[in-house]
Amino acid sequence: MTAPELVLNSMLVHTVDVYHQEQSTVGAGDLVDGWTAVPDIDDMACWIVAGGKELMESPVGYAIESDALLWCRSQDIRELDKVVWGAGNRTFTVNGTPNRWSWPHHPTDQVTPLLMEVGLKELKRLPG
Repeated sequence: MTAPELVLNSMLVHTVDVYHQEQSTVGAGDLVDGWTAVPDIDDMACWIVAGGKELMESPVGYAIESDALLWCRSQDIRELDKVVWGAGNRTFTVNGTPNRWSWPHHPTDQVTPLLMEVGLKELKRLPG
């Protein structure tokens, strides 16, 4: 294992479950947004900084305000996914498009991103 991978592994001290967003049809054909019933990514190792508002720059260059930031190894995390953090079962949605980048930054590493930065908005209550 390389030195950057060892440092990254030592940073990932939290775990979360990630649920992809899905649409279902109810009643007279109305579409309802929700999330999968079981996690699409279970017990994902990550590092979360929560507390106060955080600003992060989106991949297209505008600032996104988030309640928390999450860093993890590159995963299939999508905008509007639900993220449940074991610390008190805090629930978030992915706020914006996750940034993928190699760490440490090096031009030859751009083809294999090691790290993702994800903005999170806390859900105060879940839809019924």
